[in-house]
Amino acid sequence: MKTNILKNINTCKFIALITALAVVNQAISQQSFNLGNLYYAVLIFTLLVTFFQSTIKRISMTMTILYIACIFSILLNDIPTQYQPWMRFILFIVVTIVASPFIQSNFYDKFRVLTFKYINILLTIVIIISIPFIITGERGLAGFGGFTNHSMLLAPISAVTLVTLLYQLYLGKYNKIIVISLIVITFIALLLAASRVSLVGAIVAIIYFFYRLYNNNKRKFGTISISIIVLMIITYPLWGSYMEGIEKKNEAQLTETGEINYTGSRDIMWNQRIREFKSSPLVGVGFGYAKYVTNVNERTGRITYKKTETGTVEPGSSWLGALSMTGLLGFTALLVLWFKSLKNSWKVEKRDKLFGVYIGSTLIFWAVHMIAEGQIFAAGSFLFFMVWITFGAAYSAYNVAYRR
Repeated sequence: MKTNILKNINTCKFIALITALAVVNQAISQQSFNLGNLYYAVLIFTLLVTFFQSTIKRISMTMTILYIACIFSILLNDIPTQYQPWMRFILFIVVTIVASPFIQSNFYDKFRVLTFKYINILLTIVIIISIPFIITGERGLAGFGGFTNHSMLLAPISAVTLVTLLYQLYLGKYNKIIVISLIVITFIALLLAASRVSLVGAIVAIIYFFYRLYNNNKRKFGTISISIIVLMIITYPLWGSYMEGIEKKNEAQLTETGEINYTGSRDIMWNQRIREFKSSPLVGVGFGYAKYVTNVNERTGRITYKKTETGTVEPGSSWLGALSMTGLLGFTALLVLWFKSLKNSWKVEKRDKLFGVYIGSTLIFWAVHMIAEGQIFAAGSFLFFMVWITFGAAYSAYNVAYRR
């Protein structure tokens, strides 16, 4: 019996590590190697191993409703064939069974928490490898991406890694000077990546981290908050120059009145998602289907769409994308899933305060990031897996703490 238990744990750790390596490689494939379809093969392998290792204890009703909403949105709409909605949905099913809380069991709970931890450790290593790029400030065609494929990947990676490093700082397993140094480096990487939504998301997540950590000691929370603000003001001459990319974005989006349009090109996409939702409020316009709007004539109201033969989807927002693609049915399920995940993190805090705060802070970051980025149904992307494994880890940590 003891040998079987140990074998089960080792299998779980191995599969979690292989999955984490494959997922993180999606973010750095231009610097390492492109797995291509092998990435999906790894996830299918993970799905098969985890499924047959598991004794199913419960099925998430929220995820079931989300799946049903996706199916209805495909069946009840005439989606252009190049968007391949059924293929997208099958990939969505494969990855979310692995990462989300759809199937819950002892094995899945261990696997998801381990995968969440391994991915965030690997992302910290990505930041460390990016240090030479940070020092030289070398920029590619896609902006400053460090060791990642794109600045829009480095930004959320840096934001999540900031939360991870705060967790490690309070956990006390590693040298505090080294951890604080990495926090500074990661903050600079976040600024260089010049993603405003990631920066705002990181700030909100960090505020949440300290608020929940000291929710029983408001004076301590206030003292730390003021100390951080003062420190940022004093050290601004040292890090202010790294804001250049963000400042250029703001300058490029100045209106005729001299005000900054912070949402920029997102306005066009967000308005299109709202129009789509209004056209089919209950089931949406179709899973994996979002017309790519390039321009709206303010005088005539005429909308120009980008012609795409490959079915490229750019919703401009995960929340609005879910609302337009799957209607109120799918959007409500997604929103409930997020709130339940956050509620689970609060319950985990009662057993493991620091880890519960860590997961909750990560959920807060993704909630903000999803306002302006549309990864929620993009099953092949790195960011997609990051969002769903955070949902899965929140449920799994709760199950480990209370339901074993």
